[in-house]
Amino acid sequence: MKWRLEFYSERRRTLGCYTVEAPTPAAALELGRRALFTEYPRTAPRARSLFEQAQRIGGQDADGWILYRIAKDGYTR
Repeated sequence: MKWRLEFYSERRRTLGCYTVEAPTPAAALELGRRALFTEYPRTAPRARSLFEQAQRIGGQDADGWILYRIAKDGYTR
């Protein structure tokens, strides 16, 4: 099944859009993140504050990327 994923980075003010083929949404998320970090390499790791750790628990990646939307490919808004 094809999935369309959109990731948003508030820090970069960028929307990354990817189409991947995967059997489940969880597998699509993993493939989408790989594509995202191929295009936008991760920054050097640094010590995280408690606020940053809380953001990660809420689904935000350490580099500030968050899954904005996931849908089956061909979905129209």
